[in-house]
Amino acid sequence: MTCPQPRFSRRILMAGCGSIGQGLLPLLLSTRFADPSQITVMTADEKGRHVAARYGIRYLVEPLTPENHESLLASCLRAGDLLLNLSVNVSSQALIRWCRTHDVLYLDTCVEPWAGGYISQDADSIETTNARLRQKALELHKPGAATAVIAHGMNPGLVSHLLKEALLALAGRKGIAVASVPAWGRLAQTLGVKVVHVVERDTQDNDQPLARGEFANTWSAEGLYSEAWLQRAELGWGTHEHTIPAGAKLLPESRALRLIDAGAKVRLRSWLPSGGEQTGMLLTHHEVISIARLLETEDYQPTVCYVYTPCPKAQKSLLQLQAGHAVSKFCVLDGDAAQGFDEVGVLLVHDTGSLWHGSTLSCDEARALASYNSATSLQVVAGILGALAWMLDHPRAGVVEAEAMDSAQVLAVARPYLGLISTVETDWQPGAPLTFDKFRNEKDFLYEAIS
Repeated sequence: MTCPQPRFSRRILMAGCGSIGQGLLPLLLSTRFADPSQITVMTADEKGRHVAARYGIRYLVEPLTPENHESLLASCLRAGDLLLNLSVNVSSQALIRWCRTHDVLYLDTCVEPWAGGYISQDADSIETTNARLRQKALELHKPGAATAVIAHGMNPGLVSHLLKEALLALAGRKGIAVASVPAWGRLAQTLGVKVVHVVERDTQDNDQPLARGEFANTWSAEGLYSEAWLQRAELGWGTHEHTIPAGAKLLPESRALRLIDAGAKVRLRSWLPSGGEQTGMLLTHHEVISIARLLETEDYQPTVCYVYTPCPKAQKSLLQLQAGHAVSKFCVLDGDAAQGFDEVGVLLVHDTGSLWHGSTLSCDEARALASYNSATSLQVVAGILGALAWMLDHPRAGVVEAEAMDSAQVLAVARPYLGLISTVETDWQPGAPLTFDKFRNEKDFLYEAIS
């Protein structure tokens, strides 16, 4: 299956070729966005070489570092070309800065620091927070510069477009008229939205045992390790919240709250169509800050959280870490062998109930739609394809994130790859008032998830 996609006429450098890069390559070709002669893969290892070789794509094992990234990028890219940054442990800020100077288009799915950048010797430093990394990336914006789309996969990325659809759906159900160009924050406030959850449940598994020291996941294992184990949990802190949790810090300029615990150790109650109420990890994520800022008014902001229930092997991997077993190997589940689904979307918790709007995609559906994809990777790849289509119509937008893009255009390209898109109303709430403490579950997440 393909969908209409504008063609890119210049060279493309893909930095990184893990599960997302491998899933994206065949779709860049089948949608006729590019042909193999235009694409070069530059990455740190051999993991994606077999995919590149199948399609005749140039593949270079050249890890990008603070010392070499400028010369390596200059060897492959010229003005008007495109850098797809799908790597880990490579500074998004450094690549955006280089692309701006050299008039090169840029896209990433996560604002990353250099290796070790999520860990600070100063326990109170905000420099390693997602809120600060986002702010630094946005500070690189220059009007009229080559477009640099940051943090645009599934989440962050498509969920911000789905959020707008969810708000319109809730307004329709409540009989509230909406302007043709809504003021999203004022609309959310009028609808009584107190809390926004980006909720995800991943059931994919391949029935293979997990070895001691192995950290497995359905997308970047290194990425989940950083988000769940190295980084403290962050969330957008609502104006209706009155009691800041012990040890937490409200970050300046963003109304982001950083908790004292890593994400894997913080559990929140939420709701999904496939299973009703669930309890997941509160992970730090770009979109909890960008969505909170989109919905901010002079006297209102909802609490925004990413609540994640990872695949069974990822849960077991985190349990091994809790038991004191160091990671000796990172691996991604083979999409061809996995079964299950990934369900991800937004939950608007308002004064009288909740409304869910999101994607449920199974492994079988993903494999039928695109080679080298799992349910998780294809949802991310769909976000990249949608952003690329928007980018070609807006090549001089400077640094931009999902909330500032045309959601209808992005979703028109992405939607064919997202499986079932559903909108579900429920009376679920954790209890009044809708404050953070009502959603929090103090039991041990890892023990309960495995037991």
